[in-house]
Order: sequence, then structure tokens, then C-alpha cells
Amino acid sequence: MRILFMGYGELGANMLGGLVKRHEVVTVLTHVAEFGGLGEPDVEQLAGKLGIPLVFSATAAEPELWRQAEELAPDVIVSTNWRTRAPIELLRIPRLGSLNVHDALLPEYAGFGSVNWSIRDGRTEIGLTVHFMDAELDTGPVVTRALVPIGPHDTAGVVLSKLLDEYVPVTLRALELVESGHRGERQPSTGGTFYHRIGVQDTRIDWRDGTTQVYNLVRGQSDPFLNAWTTHNGGRLLVKVARPPERGYCGTPGRVVRAAEGGVAVACGRRGDPDARGLILLQVATEDGPPVRAVDYFTKMGGYLE
Repeated sequence: MRILFMGYGELGANMLGGLVKRHEVVTVLTHVAEFGGLGEPDVEQLAGKLGIPLVFSATAAEPELWRQAEELAPDVIVSTNWRTRAPIELLRIPRLGSLNVHDALLPEYAGFGSVNWSIRDGRTEIGLTVHFMDAELDTGPVVTRALVPIGPHDTAGVVLSKLLDEYVPVTLRALELVESGHRGERQPSTGGTFYHRIGVQDTRIDWRDGTTQVYNLVRGQSDPFLNAWTTHNGGRLLVKVARPPERGYCGTPGRVVRAAEGGVAVACGRRGDPDARGLILLQVATEDGPPVRAVDYFTKMGGYLE
């Protein structure tokens, strides 16, 4: 099929590389590398290497771009990691419609940061949903899905890698279905969930939370995403790697208790709560420093993280 591809970053480049092996990608629409301060030129570089015409846009809202798309007469648009809401005028141009690949099992976790939020919520599975795009984000009819398990100690980076392996296969299956006339299954008009973008304030650790919740926050915000953080000696301290303790380290939330179990134990949760067992910090980093072992950062025990 003739495909107009919209995408950005590593995810977008991964999809583009898979599509060109089976279909004709007539044009690639992407953002400039520094879009939103992200600095990801992956799609731009791959399109150049493949010799595919490239168009840059922040919102795909330019009427001239729509006219160009009409002249190309694509059978379908495929979108992967396009960072803004695509205008309906563009989405209606392909004869078979426009498809998006969303990294969640819609209608749950529509919106942003689904990998992070799913881990932070303690979910045991995630997936990809290929759906038709309409005027609202992540609400169009579902063509097909892929399931991916989330292990109890999987970080966001691990889950992202698992999902990355599924993007191309699930999308190629969806294109086969669409070409054969499948129009998708409508999502329910009620229920489901929509999550907002994750900012720095959304990743701060509250040491009054129990061990499971704090641990899920840390692994849900692992590299390459915004890390969970706390404050120490008046500065922000990123918690890069941590794990639940084998033995409980309890007391006042945020208290740096002792070196233990290969790291540094910090108390968390409310006293008397069975899940108030503390957390073992293994790797931390200041805002302007490299990751270091927690036992090397904390030169003395005591004091509090806030």
C-alpha cells in the first residue's frame, strides 16, 4: 500500500524501518529534531538514508501540507509517536483511513505516559493498540492489539524495549486487516481512562507512601524517562535504581536509616502499615552529576529525604 508516515524519535524510526520492507512509504512527516526539547533526529536520519521525501511540521495543520497529501493519494496514514493532535482534515485524506499505534490497551491509558503510569499503578500487563484516528486522541475504532506482560521488577526501560519489538508486527497485521476491508471495533463511549503528560512535579517521591508505591514510582520512571526524585541537603536527588528490602527498615518516612543489602535503606510508609518496610536505594544522581552508588553518595547515615 501507499503510506504517508507520521512519526518522531526512536519509536517512529523503528516503525518506518519496518513499513518500508512491506509497503511503499511515499512521504515522511516528522518534527524537527529539537521539537519540545527532546532532540531525537531518528526519523529524519532514517528517511534521508532511505531516500524518502521528508516534510517537517509541528502540528500538521498547514493547508499546503494537506494539498500535498491529497496529490500523493496515500492509501493510508500510519502514525507512531507523532507528538501533537493531528487535524481531521489531514486524517480524512487517505482512502482507507489513518491509523495510530498507541502504547496501551485502549480504552485504558489513553493520552500520555502509558508505560510509566501502568507500572506506577502496579499493572501486570500493557500492550499496543492500532486504531483509526479521529478528532479526539486515542478514541477511534480498534483494529488490533498486542499484549505485553509487565514483570514485578520490570522498569519502564525494560517494558519500552518489550513494546518496541511489537510495534512493527502488530501494525503490519493491522494494515492487512484494513486492506481487506476491516473498519475496526468502536471503543466504548464511557469508561476508560486518560492520563496527562508527566512533568517533574509528577515524579517526586512522597516517603509517606508505602514500599510498593514508592518502588513502583522509581521503576516506572527509570531511564530513559524522567526519574523519580527527592530532596537531600537542599538539592534534588534522582533515584535511579532501588528495590524493596528483604528486611523491613522502619521509622519516620524519609529517614536515611543505614547501609544495608548492598545499598542504603530509607524508611517509608506510615508506621503500622504492613507495607511500610522502607526501600533500598542502589543508585542515585544529583541534577548535574553522573549516577553513583547510593553507598558512595551517602557518606554518613541519618538525616532525612523530603
